[in-house]
Order: sequence, then structure tokens, then C-alpha cells
Amino acid sequence: MTLSDTMAYRQVIGCLMYKPLLFLEYPDIQAYDFDFKPAKVCLFAIKKLYEAGATVLTPLEVDQEIEGSGAAAAQAYKAENGLNFLKEAYEHAQLGNFEVYYKRLKKYSLLRKLQKAHYDISKYYVSDKDLKDPALETELLDRLEKASLEDILNSVEKDYSEIRNEYLNGGRMQGDPAEGLTTLIEDLRKSPSIGPSLEGKIFSSVCRGAREGCFFLKSSSTSGGKSRTAIFDACHIAYPKRWSHEKNAFIEEIQADGTPREPRKVLFIVTEMDKEELQTIMLAYLSGVDEDSILTGKYELGELTRVKQAAKIIEEYSGYFLIEEISDPNLQNVEATIRKYATVDEVKYVFFDYIHSTASMINMFSRNNVREDEQELCPLTLLFR
Repeated sequence: MTLSDTMAYRQVIGCLMYKPLLFLEYPDIQAYDFDFKPAKVCLFAIKKLYEAGATVLTPLEVDQEIEGSGAAAAQAYKAENGLNFLKEAYEHAQLGNFEVYYKRLKKYSLLRKLQKAHYDISKYYVSDKDLKDPALETELLDRLEKASLEDILNSVEKDYSEIRNEYLNGGRMQGDPAEGLTTLIEDLRKSPSIGPSLEGKIFSSVCRGAREGCFFLKSSSTSGGKSRTAIFDACHIAYPKRWSHEKNAFIEEIQADGTPREPRKVLFIVTEMDKEELQTIMLAYLSGVDEDSILTGKYELGELTRVKQAAKIIEEYSGYFLIEEISDPNLQNVEATIRKYATVDEVKYVFFDYIHSTASMINMFSRNNVREDEQELCPLTLLFR
């Protein structure tokens, strides 16, 4: 087996010549997806012509573009008979098959990336020198063909999680509850188990705020406002400034010692809301202006000024409210996303706006014997880590 596919290279490059607008639908096609130098050079040339406005290309046009590019790129292209590759790609390309070869291209690219990072990819690939059984090669190719990029990443993540669990959680013993009681009492006197306040005094009081290490679940009927109130809570935690109807002015939170409260990093994971939907809700919350006024552009006296001030607050604390979309969530990729933001961006407060059941989530719930009614109970999850 090899971690490259010449046919995929030809089909992708050929289709991009026939229809450069494919870059709009597949913006993630990158030079590193090819391990064949002429294909890399061709991709750069085609993309450059597309960005200049080309809607259809021929091998001759691409070849001339390469001739006018850097000497090193042109030399690498010529050294491996790049023009012949271009002509074959153009001749054999079938636009109707582009999706098939695009997926194959990305799969091999991902496997090469994982192999270079020393991850175990033996579930999908074994080198020729280690491949003794022809039947195994057929099995691996079939498994790779059926797998999605997410399947491959989940497989790697699953192996890592099992090892992590074995060493960090396996055999952990909490000990005798009689131990450390005095210390616990004194620690709680000095630092009460209370987190940052949430929107709504009653709700925040019941939860004792957004306490780190705790998990909160909100559930209600369809269109009950779960997403909206979650965004309110996230804004309340992230931004120390907001409009107060009570004081009829913008206020800034002050800590017990009299100093202004610092912003806190929040991750908001969505499954089907786009960024613009979140932005208008955030503006409405921080400005105290009805969202309908923002959506229609019809403001009462002073409201537009408040909305613009809310926008300035969001801009001032840019990087504290992070949005991540997971279109097909399951437990593994949600956990991986949270871990990434927690370690790289030092996020401690995570909201998961789980609006709909997906095939991946249902399959995972089914394997763990979670009933359908229990699945539907959890349309919105709040995580504070």
C-alpha cells in the first residue's frame, strides 16, 4: 500500500481546470494534500488563475502560468514531466466523480499527516514491507474507502482516550471521607464554592454560579429559548460590561476588592446556528435592545447608540467568546474540541448547544444503551470546566 493516489491527483487537478469555481465549494484543498511535486505546482497555478477571475482553464494556460512563476517551481514541474500530467488530468477528468476523488485525496493526506506525527494508523494503512497478507490489504483499502475523515480521526482519538483513561483514571481511589475534613472546611471559608454569576439571579443562586469542574443541563420544550438563554449566560461570563435596565446605563462589574472584573474565556459549541445568529443575540443581550429591532434595523430613540456600544464591548474583548461549529457531533469529537480549547486557549467555561440528534450521536447512544427518550432530554448542555 502507498499513501498516495495518482488517479485522485489527476481527477482533482483536471476537474479544477474544467471548473475553477470548485474552490468555492472545497476551499480546503491545499498543496499538502498532494505528495507529487507537479500536482502541487499545478494547484498553485490553477488557484492563482481562479483568484484572477478564470472560470475555465486549459492545460496550456496552466502550463504558461507555471512558466511565468518562480524558477524553482517551474524546474520541479518540468523535471517530472508536469505538462504530460496536466494533459492526462484534463483528458480524463470527470466532474461528476469529483467528490469521490476529493474525499480520497483528503483521506490519504490526513493519513500522511498522522503518520508523520507518529500516530498509529494501522487500522487503515500498513506499508508494503510490513504487509504480508494480500487479504489484509484488501480489508484495509475497503475500510479506508468506507471511512470518513471524522471516522479516521475518531479512531485515533479513541485509542488516545483509552490510554489516557487507563493512566489517569484507572484504579483511582478517593480514600477515607474522614480524611481532610478540617482542611476542607477552612478552604471553603476562604474560597467558597461559588462560580461567576449567571444570567438570572434565581438560576445563578441555585447553581451557585458557573462553578469550575461542574456540569449543568438545561432542558425545555421546542422553541423554549434554550439556545438564547445559553448565549446570555455565556455573554454574562465572558464580558464584564453590559447594559443595565435597572440603572438605565452600561455597567461594569466590580469585584469584592473594588477592582474591575476581568473578562473570562468562553467556548460556545454550536451544531446548526451560524455566527450571525449568535451575533444578533449577543448584541441584544449586551445592549438591552430587543433583537427584532436589530434584525429589522428599526430602532427607538437611543437604541442604535446602545447597539453600537455593545459591538464595541465585543470588539474590546475579542478572543474571549469563541465559537466552534460541529455539524455532526458525537462524544469523541465534542470531547476533543473541548480539550483543544481548554489546553491551547485556556478556556474554562464551555457551552454545548446540542439542538438536534445526529446519526453519529444516535449510534453512539445506542451502543451505550441510552434510550431514545433520554437522548431527546438533552437538547442543550452547559459545561463548566
